[in-house]
Amino acid sequence: MRTTSYLALSRQVTLERHMATIANNLANATTSGYRAEHTVFERTLQRAGRHERVAFVQDVGLARDLAPGPIEQTGNPLDIALNGSGYLAFGTAAGTRYGRAGRLEIDTGGRLVNATGAPVLDDGGNPITLPQEEHAVTIAADGTVSGRTGELGRIGVVAFSREQELRKTGDGLLTTAETPVPAAGTGIVQGALEGSNVRPVLEMTSMLETARAFEGAQRLLDTEHELERQAIERSARAAG
Repeated sequence: MRTTSYLALSRQVTLERHMATIANNLANATTSGYRAEHTVFERTLQRAGRHERVAFVQDVGLARDLAPGPIEQTGNPLDIALNGSGYLAFGTAAGTRYGRAGRLEIDTGGRLVNATGAPVLDDGGNPITLPQEEHAVTIAADGTVSGRTGELGRIGVVAFSREQELRKTGDGLLTTAETPVPAAGTGIVQGALEGSNVRPVLEMTSMLETARAFEGAQRLLDTEHELERQAIERSARAAG
């Protein structure tokens, strides 16, 4: 296979993975707290001959768009949105996980939990448990949870110096080996949820551009194969 074919194939493989990233963004355009991801491309040099180098395209990872999504009022007192940077902490069987989706509910044990049942943690890393039959809670901007009997706990909001290194673990949660610190300047909005920061129009535009680029690479492959076929036929006729 000629160098041209290798280049076109490397581009197609990269574009295919890029398309999958775009599709995932579009699928989460209405997911609370979701942050869009974008493919990071890098040129890789390979030696093609004694004096030649060829640049291949390689996707080396994903970069998360850290811009906040829009805050949407829901009227549900157990819904919370983060107004600023940072993450909520949740306790799971695999350890502490982080996320921005704040659709909370009260489980049978009286704990404040997310949609998958993971308890939201307070500023000391412990679950917040409400007294029995306590449903009318108030959540202040600093995360303080109060009920009829007074203060019940304070929801912790944490931040990380290397935010891009957080890794997805499923269910909208993230993990990292980095030690969290309190998120300064971030407030909690009760009765609201943070929407996805995906911009569907831009993602659709990128999807169309990616599809056209893939088709262009395929045309290049088809042309290269046709030239090879013609060269083989000419060689066969000359040999005959």
